[in-house]
Amino acid sequence: MARNYKELQAKMDPASRADNKQRVREELQRMALEELRGAKQLTQADMAEMLDVPQSSISRIEQRADMYLSTLRNYIHAIGGELRIQAVFPDGGTVVIDRFGEYEERPYVVDAMAEGGGVFRLRARPLHRQGAVFSTKPFKVSGLTRAMRALHLPDAQIASIKASLEKNAGSIEVGGSGSSIQRVFIIQHLVAAGFEETSVE
Repeated sequence: MARNYKELQAKMDPASRADNKQRVREELQRMALEELRGAKQLTQADMAEMLDVPQSSISRIEQRADMYLSTLRNYIHAIGGELRIQAVFPDGGTVVIDRFGEYEERPYVVDAMAEGGGVFRLRARPLHRQGAVFSTKPFKVSGLTRAMRALHLPDAQIASIKASLEKNAGSIEVGGSGSSIQRVFIIQHLVAAGFEETSVE
């Protein structure tokens, strides 16, 4: 009769359990995208729905050796991770690359917009009116929810924004620094939520 993993693990001594956990961590670090998705118990269809792309696109992403960082970032974000890039040097030193050029420290105000027909978009503009404008792609309400969660907005605020947008077309400010504004965002927040540069004001 087959025994489940937890039963077997309970009979292992602490040193063996620790060794087993370390091996699992090491294997996860070496996984290809397809294996990582499988480890998170997600199908290609799940990924396609979360990223709002055809399932064939997920297959192509998983087979590619070369892709845009934004594509990889969105894929990793969809399975609950955060893309981090490190430079590893022969002397053993590592440097985390987390700079985004001129945009790094600039604060952004985010607006949620209803574009009609059940389609929504998030737009980010510099708080001080100078610089690039960022935007998400258009998406349905489920995509709007995911993007706002990626900005770490509270569920109650997300529900309120969605209800207002579904009732009245237009836009609602969801980030900034004024009395009616609840939050300022930085470029790392926008990147994690799938924003891309659209124009310069």
